Amino acid sequence: MKFFKEGLGEKIFLPVVLLIAVAVFLIYSGQDEKIMAPVEDNSKMIAAIPVDPTGISTLEKSLEDKIASNLENIKGVGKTKVLVTYTSGYKKEYAKNESITKKNSKETDKEGGIREIEEITETSQLVIAGNSNPVVVVEQRPEIAGVLVISQGANDPKIKEQIFEAVRTLLNIDPTKINVAPLGGI
Repeated sequence: MKFFKEGLGEKIFLPVVLLIAVAVFLIYSGQDEKIMAPVEDNSKMIAAIPVDPTGISTLEKSLEDKIASNLENIKGVGKTKVLVTYTSGYKKEYAKNESITKKNSKETDKEGGIREIEEITETSQLVIAGNSNPVVVVEQRPEIAGVLVISQGANDPKIKEQIFEAVRTLLNIDPTKINVAPLGGI
């Protein structure tokens, strides 16, 4: 106590407090960097993994390859590229256990009035298979929004018509959803 009263303590006290504050700041800021480094690495890993929860891009690619392969077998058709787009994803209808309970009751009060009460209780539970996945009753493929076919040989109107008819027949879609164009190049 005497030390601070003499005046020398006041000159040392402020730099010591500042030194402690800087040390605490450096300690905590160093820990933040250590904590943040793995998170940054994980975000890079996550961004690199393509995610397709609906499986649409896999379905599109598979269908595009099949159509292109078939079209290239038509006489006069050369290298072919196909692009298929869908309006939405798969539509699934799941199995459910449903029950409806109806309960009717009549009450008479002291004055002779009769009151009828109807109570309806509905319950619905998803049916789960042994592997913890819901049971699918119906699964509908997505509707095709459009098809673009770019092909060598599509310059010829007869071949272009053959490509058009082949796609329409294969996919059973409205003709307005199909576009056939010649493959450009030098």
